[in-house]
Amino acid sequence: MTRIYFVRHAQPDPSGGYNPEFPLTPTGRRDSQAVAWVLEDKPIAAIYASTYRRTSQTLEYFSMASHLPIQVIEGIHERVSGNWKGLTDSYSQYIAMQWNDPDLKGEGGESMNDVRDRAVPVIRELIARHEGEAIAVGIHGMALGVILAELIPGFGYEGFKEYVDMLPYILCVDFEDGIYVRSCVELAVRRGYPRNYMMDGVKK
Repeated sequence: MTRIYFVRHAQPDPSGGYNPEFPLTPTGRRDSQAVAWVLEDKPIAAIYASTYRRTSQTLEYFSMASHLPIQVIEGIHERVSGNWKGLTDSYSQYIAMQWNDPDLKGEGGESMNDVRDRAVPVIRELIARHEGEAIAVGIHGMALGVILAELIPGFGYEGFKEYVDMLPYILCVDFEDGIYVRSCVELAVRRGYPRNYMMDGVKK
C-alpha cells in the first residue's frame, strides 16, 4: 500500500500580481506550522512539492522537523487559468464551467484535461515508486481536484467544493496496487484566498 498526504498550500500573497513565485501570507506561514504538527507523527518517507513556491513554503516547517528534503517535481503545478473573461464575468463560475466541460479553457490557459494529462502520470509514478511507504505531496486546489477525479471513483465538483476555501488542507489517500482504497481529511483550515486573487482573468 502507498499512502499519500496531499498537502494543499496555505494562504498565498498575490498582492504583487499573479506569479508562480508569490509567497505565503504571514497567516499562511503560521498555518504551515499546523501542517508540520499534523504530519510530525506520520511515518513519511519523502516530501514532494510542485514547482510553485507556495507549496514548498507550506512544507518547510515539516521538512526541518523531519530532516527530509523537499523534492520539487514538475507536472503537478496549478492549472493555468488564462484569460477567461470572454467566457464569464465570474471566476467561480469559470471553475464550475470547467468541471462541467473538462476541455474548456480560457485563452492561454489550461483545461482540466490538460492538467490531468500532465499531473496524473506523475502521481501514479509516485504511487508505484513508494509502494509500502507514506509520502507528503505539496499541491494546489484545482490540480488536486483533477487528480482526485481521476483516481477516486465518483469524485467530482461537489467534492472539490468541500475544500475550495481550505488553505491549508491535508487529505490522506491510500492506494493498493495503484488503486484507490480510502481517504480521510487530516487538516482543513478555512482561510480562502485574498480577494484580489485571479479576479482579472489574466495570468500576469
